[in-house]
Amino acid sequence: MRPFAVLFLLTTASLAIAQDPSKLPHGEHLPGVDNVLKISSHVVSGSQPHGEEGFKTLKELGVNVIVSVDGAKPDVGNAHKYGMRYVHIPIGYDGISDDAQASLKRVMKDFKQDKIFFHCHHGKHRGPAAAAVACREADVLSEGEALDFMRSAGTSSDYGGLWKEITEFHPIPITTELPMLVESAEVESLAAAMAKVDRIYDELVLCEKAGWKAPPEHQDLDPAQQALLLQEGLHESGRLLEENQYDANFRQMLADTESLILIMKKQIESDKSNEATASLKKVKAACSACHTDYRN
Repeated sequence: MRPFAVLFLLTTASLAIAQDPSKLPHGEHLPGVDNVLKISSHVVSGSQPHGEEGFKTLKELGVNVIVSVDGAKPDVGNAHKYGMRYVHIPIGYDGISDDAQASLKRVMKDFKQDKIFFHCHHGKHRGPAAAAVACREADVLSEGEALDFMRSAGTSSDYGGLWKEITEFHPIPITTELPMLVESAEVESLAAAMAKVDRIYDELVLCEKAGWKAPPEHQDLDPAQQALLLQEGLHESGRLLEENQYDANFRQMLADTESLILIMKKQIESDKSNEATASLKKVKAACSACHTDYRN
């Protein structure tokens, strides 16, 4: 197909969707935005918009308000350029805090007449979970519908904390004073992010001592899930870095440790306890080496 024909089809498709949101297909990859899913007539979720093209696509979809639950700073400039407002409510892979849930409730209260787009980085895990919680707060989705939506988005079952936000959902009390919404929240420092990584590592050590099972004093811990949270914690820490912050060696150390943790996760899932323990020791050695070069 010729390039101009492709462009014509994309443009006409976007116009059709803007006129009738029900035509928005699940999991659609549109120009500059991935994994786009419709939740209701005025709520959509997907990935972080990629450059100006992504914001143009959102504008064509009729979006007025963009809600980011990602840790990275939103591209407020491009949002304003296309007449959209940003709301920034960063959350983690382990669940949604009461404050964040209250902010999501305020989004649905303040922008009930607008079309809202929720996003995280890839549009599969945190974004859909936050959108589902927001819709539960607004009584737009039932529990079953919210769970089905997260499955459609591809939210991994490994992120148990995100799923519990729906299966153990408790609405914010009506007497709660809802927080002010901001376009760009203060992003935590690398030191704070690494402190969370340390906490997850300590919990993983408890699982290893319990034979790669949930330790008696922490039955809520799942070893494979903790390993994934450890990997995601390092990955998100790397995304906090400014372009000129730390050198290429530091970034490579983060990437190598992430790969090692994913190998360990597969070993845990395959009940290869001895191999998983050996990998955990390698993770500790890698972290110690990084601390020696860049923190101590």
